[in-house]
Amino acid sequence: MKNKKLITGFIVAVVLLLVVESYIYINNSRQQKNQTKITFVVTGDNLDNYENMIAGAETAAMDEDCFVDFINSPTEYGVDGEIDLIERQLTEGTDYIVTVSSDYEAMKEYVKKANISGKVLFVKNGSYGDLKNSIMVDDRELAGNFVDYILENSKASKLLLVSTREDVNTDTLREEIERALSDSNIKLEYRLLSATSGTINQSMYNLGQSRFFDGFITLDFETLEAAAKAQSKLKNKVEVYSIDNSKEAVYYLDSNLINALAFKDDYSMGFLAVKEALTGNLRNKIEADEKLYYISDKETIHSDKLEKVLFPFVK
Repeated sequence: MKNKKLITGFIVAVVLLLVVESYIYINNSRQQKNQTKITFVVTGDNLDNYENMIAGAETAAMDEDCFVDFINSPTEYGVDGEIDLIERQLTEGTDYIVTVSSDYEAMKEYVKKANISGKVLFVKNGSYGDLKNSIMVDDRELAGNFVDYILENSKASKLLLVSTREDVNTDTLREEIERALSDSNIKLEYRLLSATSGTINQSMYNLGQSRFFDGFITLDFETLEAAAKAQSKLKNKVEVYSIDNSKEAVYYLDSNLINALAFKDDYSMGFLAVKEALTGNLRNKIEADEKLYYISDKETIHSDKLEKVLFPFVK
């Protein structure tokens, strides 16, 4: 008898739990249907690379009572994969698309031909001010200013520019860095390295140990991480200048494993993308002209302005 009561009580508890969960699910579904939906379609194999942008977008979504979602198109699918996702999302009822593309020229052409400029916001790389809505970082300007910093602060005579990929995220940076250093006293060499963890770590250590170069300029997270790890083991330290937006990059800078960091303010871009998708291009000229990138070193990393950008989760 006692066992029957226990079993009956258990069944009743499970049924009540399922009813409550169903109510919560239906209620949330209704709220989402009534909310404006903004989908970020981003290029890349790992959404972790967009953690700061996600945090900024989610903060804005809470302010504006809208719904945001992030989906990624694997790198191997290129811009065609991104376009497929955008078309699918719009068909399923997404109100606005925010795109971080692997090929902005092709994406820009698609958006214009499909006549969806009013629904698509371009974020991250390049400079497309002729689009109605765009929150971009000019990669050439960022690279040029970073080279100015290097020329002013570096003691190097020969630097190695390294990357594990050649794509929209690195090609423009590389071209501008090579151009800006071409008439300087610093000799620059470029190498494309394998992204395999053990291989790249050993390669960067060997290059640093060889003393053929006085330091590195890294263009992606893989080369940044390998350079920082090499720096921690080298007896004779080299200079390391990195372009990256990850929290690990901030840690390496704070730990004196890299000399300076150029980074895009992903948090603000995610935040502003949501605001602008909902309101249209309403930023005033000062806001629109504000540069969404920064260059930091050990002396400036904990300044009031940069702490808010570099440590967006710290209250």
